[in-house]
Amino acid sequence: MSSIRGFTLVELMLVVIIVAIFAVVAIPSYQAYIRRSHAAAVQAEMLRLADQLEHYKSRNFSYHGFDPYYLYGKTSGVSSFEFPVQDDVTKRYTITLADVSSGNNDGSLLATNNDGLGQKWAINAIPKSTQYDAMLLTSTGVRCKTTYYSDADLTDISAYTGCGSSTASW
Repeated sequence: MSSIRGFTLVELMLVVIIVAIFAVVAIPSYQAYIRRSHAAAVQAEMLRLADQLEHYKSRNFSYHGFDPYYLYGKTSGVSSFEFPVQDDVTKRYTITLADVSSGNNDGSLLATNNDGLGQKWAINAIPKSTQYDAMLLTSTGVRCKTTYYSDADLTDISAYTGCGSSTASW
């Protein structure tokens, strides 16, 4: 009598179920990992801009007129831009540099504001999707992020005053 080789339907279904369980666990974990890496990239970019702002102030005694165009290969007027800056990459954040030294925190852009004092700055990163956190970094030491569910969650960050009630430090 010859032996029959192959898999039974039960064995095949068992393997499919095991693979499905791994996929259910692995895919959300991978997506969370990707979101964390994008958040880390925008935080690094904000810190890079903060470093350039301090370098600019050490030469000019003010943040007034700071324009990081040379960092992004643009001609001039870069106070707000989409991140990542590469052309072939999906844009996930809008980063804005603002002069907040006037006290009203209206968010006048650093590169184009002629009325600002140039003594304090703020950088916010507003996500294009609710899957990401909105972030704020200021020259006064505020470094926070907030969960973004709706545009109402961005009120404090857009005003450059803080991150609101559901805040976390980064």
